[in-house]
Amino acid sequence: MPTTSAAELLLTVAEPTRLRILNCLAAAPLFVSDLQAVLDLPQPTVSRHLQILRRAHLVRDTPIAQFVLYRLRPNGGTHGRMLAAILDAVVNDDGDLRAERHRAVTRSRAHTRSRVQEPPSPRHPARHEGTS
Repeated sequence: MPTTSAAELLLTVAEPTRLRILNCLAAAPLFVSDLQAVLDLPQPTVSRHLQILRRAHLVRDTPIAQFVLYRLRPNGGTHGRMLAAILDAVVNDDGDLRAERHRAVTRSRAHTRSRVQEPPSPRHPARHEGTS
């Protein structure tokens, strides 16, 4: 449950990089590497902003093998309604954010499948020919 005020939420979301990250996560769950590619930002920048968004209870993370999948935290309260209204407004009014959201969906579809597939079955021990 968020303990931040509405003003603190607005200040957190008002930072342009965090707004871009939230916009992408509104489209699809993404890994850090996906956000890096979509937003053309270095990994430390993306990770730093994700940490702030986690502390503000706006995103949640799910470890999957050696990766971490990020998604918007479901919130039907005041904070959730405010965030939804902000993200709806920016995607409708900003062509760049709309394009980033589209790239996020495409990237999520392409990369999520490959990272969460079943591991390959164990290989049979190799046979050496010519041994008695």
